[in-house]
Amino acid sequence: MNVIFMGTPGFAVPSLESLVKSRHKIVTVVTQTDKPIGRKRQPCPPPIKEAALGFGIPIIQPKNINDEVVVGKIAGLSPDLIVTVAFGQKISSEILDLPRYICLNIHASLLPKYRGAAPINWALIRGDEETGITSMVMREKMDAGEIIMQKSLRVGDNETAGELGDRLSSLGAEVLMESIDQLDAGDIKYTKQDESLVTYAPKLKKRDGLINWNQNTKEIHNFVRGVNPWPGAYTTVTHNNKTERIIILETEYDLPLSTRPTTLPGTVSGVSDRGIKVVTKNGFVWIARVKPEGKREMKAAAFLHGHGINTGDLFK
Repeated sequence: MNVIFMGTPGFAVPSLESLVKSRHKIVTVVTQTDKPIGRKRQPCPPPIKEAALGFGIPIIQPKNINDEVVVGKIAGLSPDLIVTVAFGQKISSEILDLPRYICLNIHASLLPKYRGAAPINWALIRGDEETGITSMVMREKMDAGEIIMQKSLRVGDNETAGELGDRLSSLGAEVLMESIDQLDAGDIKYTKQDESLVTYAPKLKKRDGLINWNQNTKEIHNFVRGVNPWPGAYTTVTHNNKTERIIILETEYDLPLSTRPTTLPGTVSGVSDRGIKVVTKNGFVWIARVKPEGKREMKAAAFLHGHGINTGDLFK
């Protein structure tokens, strides 16, 4: 089949690589435009562009995928199949109707759970013990198409969004190729989603990384790993008339207390080689690894030296 592949982040790379190794032909890759990053705001190509260049595949980088000129280019390629993996733009019905077969999407959740841009993050933030990959037919309504195949995996207690994303990206490539094989063989089956079970996973913004110390210990632990590496969990502390912003990379926790702590949540209750012990709604959480703003990441115990964090300080 002639395939058009649409994707942007590193999550989509294993799927592209699997397609390249298959008997199908990728006629073009469609990805987002280069984005400025860093202090110098230098344009940086998305990971899928770099991968496609390495394979010698033609690339289209539209600001708007639904622009009539772009739609015309895609139509002129006469695709049998369009594959999307974390592309990042809403695709119109005009494009969805172009391929000979279907537009096939790989989504990092067990739909209808976690429709939206950040399913991996929200699965961890909500403390799910299981998640997975869904292949589906793309429809205009977000992540609402018929399900082709699903595969699940267990989530580690301390797994971060970045780590889980790596595992799911490999599983996504596996599901993609099996789904295409079914389509190619003519024995594919479609299952409608149960709309009564729909939940959403909205895109996270940088400000969404602020820790709410009024949550319980497990909720805070899940939140920290769920927003690592993006947008990154953070808190602030004021001492010596100076407010410091600290990015929290890793936490540890003990069993919750049988009685609610009397100290205000967010209060530093102790410091040691284990890190910084902070009061939560129902117990304590240990901050194990941090990244002071503008500095390298380090163990919390090392951060304590020279930063003046003391018992009684309040994180907000």
